Amino acid sequence: MCKKIVILLLVLFLSQGCKLFHSTVHLFYKKYLSTTFNQDDLDQLFKSGFSFLGVPYRIGGTDKNGLDCSGLLFTMYDSNSFQIPRTTSQQLEFGFPVSIDQIQRGDWVFFSNQSRIINHVGIVSNISKDSILFLHASTSKGVREDELLKGYWHNSFVRVIRPFKQIKF
Repeated sequence: MCKKIVILLLVLFLSQGCKLFHSTVHLFYKKYLSTTFNQDDLDQLFKSGFSFLGVPYRIGGTDKNGLDCSGLLFTMYDSNSFQIPRTTSQQLEFGFPVSIDQIQRGDWVFFSNQSRIINHVGIVSNISKDSILFLHASTSKGVREDELLKGYWHNSFVRVIRPFKQIKF
């Protein structure tokens, strides 16, 4: 009899523990993460991003004096009260994988060099019937918009993700 009571109490405790865990995860998700940015968010992000057109490339840069690729994204989001990781390798893990045929404005695109190391990131800025443009900080030409589906960028394209939406507090 005593054994049955202990088992019943244990089952009740464990079931309540799962509910508590689920509630905590749900609250965290609701407070910090969302799967998509709305159109107003994206418009503000790109307003910030396009204000950097022509700014030269600078390793570690996050301002008008110079930007690197991940610094451009970091600065775009930071200036609009969104929090994202600072480096390309961290940004690569900050979202949900998306197939190229499901790509949307605001998705992040990643590229690799000849050694297949992912070393560059940009953000999809415009999609039309036969064109996908992305904004990025090019090492040779600074902040600019380029075509994803042609030439160098098409050949070095590796992955696309839809970033988490995390608000800065």
